[in-house]
Amino acid sequence: MNIVFCADRVVLPGLHVAAYSLLENISFSQEIKQISFSIFSDVLDESDANLLRQTLAPLKKDFTLTLRRIDVSQLAGFPPLNSSLAAYYRILAAQLIDADRFLYLDADILCDLDVSELYRIDMGTRPAGMVSEAPLSGAVDRFVAEQLGNSSAEPYFNSGVILANVVEWRRQRVSEKAIEYITRHRPPYHDQSALNAVLYKNIMPLEEQFNCIANMRKNWRFLTQPYGKIGRLVHFVDYPKPWDWLGEFIHPQYRLWRAVLNKTAIKNFRSWQATPSRKFPSSLKARTGYRKAFKDSWLFGGYSRGWLKQVKGV
Repeated sequence: MNIVFCADRVVLPGLHVAAYSLLENISFSQEIKQISFSIFSDVLDESDANLLRQTLAPLKKDFTLTLRRIDVSQLAGFPPLNSSLAAYYRILAAQLIDADRFLYLDADILCDLDVSELYRIDMGTRPAGMVSEAPLSGAVDRFVAEQLGNSSAEPYFNSGVILANVVEWRRQRVSEKAIEYITRHRPPYHDQSALNAVLYKNIMPLEEQFNCIANMRKNWRFLTQPYGKIGRLVHFVDYPKPWDWLGEFIHPQYRLWRAVLNKTAIKNFRSWQATPSRKFPSSLKARTGYRKAFKDSWLFGGYSRGWLKQVKGV
């Protein structure tokens, strides 16, 4: 089974948690005898890869981990996301990987379910499978929603988890079309906007448990459970991430994320250490994210302890 991550050094703490939790929960079978991790990056080196191997080795499961270099020239002029182009690499992965299918995951996930069943899905001619986060009429990506007709029946998909059908992805030139779309439109949600646009009505919907967005309060009922009991792939979207500056005190689900980090080779990581992940909230977007996280941390804490019986959105 092929697993793809795209990463820079800022997301390394998240990458350790994501890879460890996925490998810990996956079941091996006659179909799946080994997990092949491919880490696409233009900055990580073998020392980073070796440290990640140290995180995974104690699980005593058969895996390989390959660091793959990305030629960023295809992304020239693209607007960076948090000072990095790594989020765009998922668009290019299908052009470079030697596999018929792979599962792409953002680094800001925690996997508390077995993803092996995704490999048994018949995708037909659809290049990708993703989880819907809202109908087009309710999507935060208003640019794409309006462009596609703002339907209340058609879904808008989150690109943090992608089951890629490589043969069809290449045949239908999804990478090329997505790059062309971003170049032409500069959409607000970047690669996610592009994939929703170029794959409109051509995405296989995956079950919600494969991309449970943590900051959606409707999902909080699952996240009150400890790691091992959630049965979801938890996605920590938006800013701050659990590993960002002062995440220990401000991220609503930090304890959940920390429960897995404590099992890794970087269990001594703290957000205030002088590492690339220490980012101060200097932009308006970052400050807005911190304010929301601070509010949600209080609400989630009260809700998870039973002190708050009613929370808007839950």
